[in-house]
Amino acid sequence: MLRQLWTLAQGQRRSLGAALLLTLIAAALGVGQPLAAKRVFDVLTARQPLLLPVIVLVLLMLAQALVGALASFLLERTGERFVLGMRIGLFSHLLRVQIQAFDRLRVGDLMARASTDVAVLREALTQVFVQIATNLCVTLGSVGAMFVIDPVLMLLILGVLLGGSVVISGISARIGRVSMRLQTTVGAISAGLERVLAALRTVRANRAEQREIDHLTTLAHRAYDAAVRSARLEATIAPTVQMAMNAVFVLILLVGAARVDQGALSLGALVAILLYANQLTGPITELIESIASVNKAKGAAERVQAVYTLPTEDSTTATTSRGTPWRHPPQRAPATALLEIHDLRFGYSPGTPVLRGLSLTVPHHTLVALIGPSGAGKSTTFALINRFHKPWSGSIHFDGQPATDLSLTEWRSHIGWVEQECPILHGTLRDNLRYAAPDTTDDNLWQVLDLVNLTQKVQHLPAGLDTEVGERGVRLSSGERQRIAIARAIMARPRLLLMDEPTAHLDPANETALTATMHNLRQECALLVIAHRRSTIEAADTIVMLANGTAHATGTYAELLRTHPEFQRFVVDHSANVSGCYGGR
Repeated sequence: MLRQLWTLAQGQRRSLGAALLLTLIAAALGVGQPLAAKRVFDVLTARQPLLLPVIVLVLLMLAQALVGALASFLLERTGERFVLGMRIGLFSHLLRVQIQAFDRLRVGDLMARASTDVAVLREALTQVFVQIATNLCVTLGSVGAMFVIDPVLMLLILGVLLGGSVVISGISARIGRVSMRLQTTVGAISAGLERVLAALRTVRANRAEQREIDHLTTLAHRAYDAAVRSARLEATIAPTVQMAMNAVFVLILLVGAARVDQGALSLGALVAILLYANQLTGPITELIESIASVNKAKGAAERVQAVYTLPTEDSTTATTSRGTPWRHPPQRAPATALLEIHDLRFGYSPGTPVLRGLSLTVPHHTLVALIGPSGAGKSTTFALINRFHKPWSGSIHFDGQPATDLSLTEWRSHIGWVEQECPILHGTLRDNLRYAAPDTTDDNLWQVLDLVNLTQKVQHLPAGLDTEVGERGVRLSSGERQRIAIARAIMARPRLLLMDEPTAHLDPANETALTATMHNLRQECALLVIAHRRSTIEAADTIVMLANGTAHATGTYAELLRTHPEFQRFVVDHSANVSGCYGGR
């Protein structure tokens, strides 16, 4: 646990060291006070001048207060800097985690790790590197001073303290195990709540509110039980420490008084030992509670470190910029195809391939329709083109260059993607449209809105481009969300535009308009479209029909309709303009 926290606190080690040094100085000043008090009693007994010993004692007290206050502020600031650095580090890492690893995780649980777990670690950090070290030094210093004053009495005191420590260490270890369960359950609650709130309309439409409440309630009770058990164990620590310290005081009074009576110990020495014993109560209590807090943070540290073990993408800075304003690029006719896929093989599980030697070509300024039944590999093809996954074998070339020759950032700067779900981010229409090209002007926004037939709609909104779209675009219709997603992708001026069933949520009028838009977009870029609707398929220059992870047939609409019975059946099955609910990987 100490090694884990030390690793996580890499950027704050100097500040922690400074806070620790100041705290140790304050502790040393505190340890010196009983000795100064002993000197006052010795001088008083000897009827010598008291002024200088009293001044020394007062100065020690004032110095301890000032240094302690400075150390406390520095420690708190360091803790907040630790939280800031941890959160930024987690944000940066999570947003670069490989998609294949990210798909195995739950968003709500990750949110809990970046919030609740980090807060737990902040407390543990200050406890471990400052309070434990300081209280340990105070305890050792006080014990050492008491040993110098009277070794016999100190050995008896140590026996009592060691007995209490054995009991408390067992309690502390159990607190660590319970706290691990608590942190895991809290993460499950966050994940469950995020899951339900993200699909609240689905929950209500299916009358599943009470089932979901029951599930979350069960998790909440598990967290409650773990928290109560942890609190019960923690509650036993303070009484155990208090009983041990009371035993120490009784021992000092009985044995110390007897040794004073025997002349083996002076009255001033007995007073000093009593002061040290009183001074030990706070540090020992805090030391044991700090160790318990560290054990509580063990689960949080493991959960946070698990995030940093997730593999990330290599997003080396690209040499091209995607933030240039949208405009009609000059037309040209390169000699090579824009996108070439050769013998691509890939699956999400070893031994279970989805693509089995897929090959296809997307020429410049053409519309290629990718069709096929659910599970044929259409969405997987898009995922590999976006380089969300690495193929098992085969190659992908863009304008003659292998994918491996370009950084991820540069590669994706040439590609736009319109997802089937059309995710819209919380914010305004302008925020969403400029997401991939933040420096674009409003004039360019209106040009692109005109391309997707949204100009009149936006103009009639009270706030225009500054209209809030709501969480996940809830204030927009499904067709509007789809057209905004298309406009957002076009705004980035991609050379290749991937569209996953772009007409799925459109009415006939807008479907016709979008078909015309896709025709116009061929002047700007090439399009590779997952299609199920007949209008999109008919508009394509080339159709690639996937089956069992391979290109089963390739040709124009007329050619395939004439020569391939499977294509004929596909067209008949989808001639009713059904929405593309296939998403098949």
